[in-house]
Amino acid sequence: MEQIALHAVQKVVGDGMPRKSSQHERQVASDEAVQGFPVDHRPGPLHPETNAEKPAGPGGACVPPGNTIPGPGHGLIIMLDEKLVNIKDQIQLYTTNHLISHPLVSPVLQPSLGGLPPLLVLTGGGEVLRDEQIYLAHKAADPAKYPPGEAYMNEHPDTADIVRKWKPTDVQLQVWDDLCHVAPTLSFTRPAKFMYRSIAQFGAWALARAQKTDIEIMDDDELSVISSGSDTHSDTSSELKKPEQEESAAQDGVAQGQGAAIQQVGKAGAPLPAFKNHMIRQRVDRHGNIYPLGSPGALPALQMPANEVGIIKPEPVRKWIDAKREWDNKFAKEKRRVQKQRVEEMARGYQGFGDDEVPPPSALAGRRGLNVEKEAKKGRSWGMSLWSLWGSSHDEKT
Repeated sequence: MEQIALHAVQKVVGDGMPRKSSQHERQVASDEAVQGFPVDHRPGPLHPETNAEKPAGPGGACVPPGNTIPGPGHGLIIMLDEKLVNIKDQIQLYTTNHLISHPLVSPVLQPSLGGLPPLLVLTGGGEVLRDEQIYLAHKAADPAKYPPGEAYMNEHPDTADIVRKWKPTDVQLQVWDDLCHVAPTLSFTRPAKFMYRSIAQFGAWALARAQKTDIEIMDDDELSVISSGSDTHSDTSSELKKPEQEESAAQDGVAQGQGAAIQQVGKAGAPLPAFKNHMIRQRVDRHGNIYPLGSPGALPALQMPANEVGIIKPEPVRKWIDAKREWDNKFAKEKRRVQKQRVEEMARGYQGFGDDEVPPPSALAGRRGLNVEKEAKKGRSWGMSLWSLWGSSHDEKT
């Protein structure tokens, strides 16, 4: 098995060429290894079954040949400008190409997100994953309306039964104007503090619902360090900015409901608005003012046919290739050196973890050589200890 894996890696990085290979053939293999995607400039006619993508919607237009659905057993192959591009390099940092479509990696490709505990989905209006999170929230609240595409349904025949089995999940969706990915981690900013209020409100509601009883919420405004202060701290309820004008019909590419703010972000213990079709749909500005989110029919994220969800699209691939070409020109020698080093390491072997535990390919732990000593346990981090002590002082007071 290890020999098979070693041969596969050698093939990808351009090593393992036959001894009778010409200098030109070796140079082409080396260039492709650096480039990460061989290009067939004169692709012949492909059998329709080699194309994993289905037409978009009823009577959709024909699609170019290739394997545009990631998955085990085949690479990512896509037609660009009448050239067949086979992508071998990993295109995402968080997982390998064949796992991009795994439901545990991309939740929107789950058969159903129904039957889950109540969900609070906070997404930044300016982040690249915004549309995926909007789609995920609506899929959880209405599994039957957002099923997987035909390709996934055909591969897993029990998908339709799973979709029908689970009831819709209650979801509160908040799209925060202009914010970035994981905005709550920027805890020193005003919008993040409002996000924490929203999380506290939803958490208290969910706990009370699970226990089927009211829970006591301590009024700690006098002690809380996040409820008073200047621009870097959250505003108190009396300082909340009141909207002075009506909002526009669209912002950040997300259609909005018309009119002024309908309310402001609450806090733990405050009641949630009523769910409508298992959803609370809101848009929130950086001052904590809540506006109605546009209807599902006005949100671009929800107009994509199910057959196109999870499909590799030509335009993002073009952007990836353009950025990668610049990287390749700058770091070609370094990349070849790392590729060859990994082949040599695989030949020598890696340390195992036992019990068939296999770290993901991106994990350094999975590439610890047999002759590498394990690191000694690190000592206590005084910086993290002080940070934790400072952060828990509020809890001790309350």
